Amino acid sequence: MTLPFYDAVKQLQDAYLMFPAFQKAFDQVEANLKLYRATGIAQSLLVLGESGTGKSSLSRLFTERYPMKTLPERDVIPVLFVSIPPAATIAGTVEAVLAKLGDPDPERGTVSVKTARAVKIARGCSVEMMLFDEAQHIQDRGRAHSQYFVGDWLKSFMDALGLPVTLLGLPRMQSLLQVNEQLRRRFAHRLSLSVQPAGIDSNEDNSLELFASLANALPLPLDPRPYGWRELGLRLQFATDGRIAYVKQLLVSAYEHAVNQGNTSITPDTLGSAFTASIWPSGIGQLNPFHSEFIFRPLDRLAEPFQMGEMGSGASQRRLR
Repeated sequence: MTLPFYDAVKQLQDAYLMFPAFQKAFDQVEANLKLYRATGIAQSLLVLGESGTGKSSLSRLFTERYPMKTLPERDVIPVLFVSIPPAATIAGTVEAVLAKLGDPDPERGTVSVKTARAVKIARGCSVEMMLFDEAQHIQDRGRAHSQYFVGDWLKSFMDALGLPVTLLGLPRMQSLLQVNEQLRRRFAHRLSLSVQPAGIDSNEDNSLELFASLANALPLPLDPRPYGWRELGLRLQFATDGRIAYVKQLLVSAYEHAVNQGNTSITPDTLGSAFTASIWPSGIGQLNPFHSEFIFRPLDRLAEPFQMGEMGSGASQRRLR
């Protein structure tokens, strides 16, 4: 591969696309920050979305909007972005916070000592908002009482800081809030991060718009033939479930296939090969959204790429064709 190829791939991977749900969540997070700055009122938000819908991208983009500043006497961190570790314990969660705050020894001390230190450092760094990504890892801790303890620590930590907090996680995160009533009240405001709400007939239009906007970052044009643009949009919806990560994954693979084959455009045949190579190796024939004999149904059954999670999948709620 040549340098222009890698440059094009990097440009695609770095691209952010403000589809409606993403824009709404971003605007709400920013509104909470502005409210806090103007009034001192701390409002919290829960952003839910399946894997690949852009939760981490939203967090990174918002953190880039309000970057850390290094002053001679201290660091100023307006927005603290923390990824909660898998099977989160209270100790592991507070250590992740301390590490992001620049603490040189985040494992030192008891949980209460670590927590007090995290509050002190956060205030010293003028933190105004906290974003917790992978919040379902608290819920994944296991039994209800363990979930409650971690959730209760988070509630107490939020109270000590008095800052607006945004939790981002998979839909099953809601079960944690059912366990911890006080935490549930703090995150009464919830948003779903999906390309298109269920039940709306324009899924394919949104998927095509999303795909075409990202494809503009690549040197090769998108050619829908032998399908029309609307049908290609529908096939793209089934191939990616409307998730940003899968759209990018499919485009990168399709671009690589096209370059290797010396093609001058990205076609449905190219996308079909890319789908099998990068998303689902078993997606062939009737189970490949770009194949002429595709069965036009969500690929959310057992062992399929968008298999329904325990809290349900957006794909299963969409209309079948």
